[in-house]
Amino acid sequence: MPTQSGDEWLSLREAAELLGIHPATVRLWADRSEIPSRRTSGGHRRFRRSDIESRLRQEEAPKPDIAAQLLIQNVMGRARLSFTDGTLNSMPWYRHFDEAAREAYRHLGRRVLDLLMRAVDMHTDKETLRKEAIVLGTEYGTITNQSHVPLADAVRAFLYFRTLFDEAVLQLAEVRSTREPDIPWIESLYQLQTITNEILPALIEAAQQT
Repeated sequence: MPTQSGDEWLSLREAAELLGIHPATVRLWADRSEIPSRRTSGGHRRFRRSDIESRLRQEEAPKPDIAAQLLIQNVMGRARLSFTDGTLNSMPWYRHFDEAAREAYRHLGRRVLDLLMRAVDMHTDKETLRKEAIVLGTEYGTITNQSHVPLADAVRAFLYFRTLFDEAVLQLAEVRSTREPDIPWIESLYQLQTITNEILPALIEAAQQT
């Protein structure tokens, strides 16, 4: 049923078929105003095709991974605490970083965090993650070299923050496994270690370039 504006109006059954769900669900969404609709003079529901297609795109969009969300919240909390409670300033290796090196490491750290979040998602291509990890490790090593940071201290810094990730996953596995039994926390830890195991050698190799 086209209109002057070019919109096509669908019946309840047609809208349900387009969405691939039961008509009762579409009716419920309409009652909740989750999908715009109107009624004909006979009381039948009609839905604009554009609204249904928009809803279909929303349903097909990838949902945030709950494991990644929980992990990022836990890790960020631990990282912030290490900066605010003076833990980092008490580390001898941290005092060897000048401000430029610290800022460069922080920027790379955010990219590593994004990489590890995607590593938790079991649907992410692992070879792509592995290649990205090597690139990040190389950048870490280059900054280490250019900033004249001792290689041993760069490794200590990397291992310190890697431990934050490991502890975050293990804590979530212990505390939340009964609430989210379908999330493979230990498998997530394995995925994270697989990625970080690629970063560290690349860091070392780049830092040793002359």
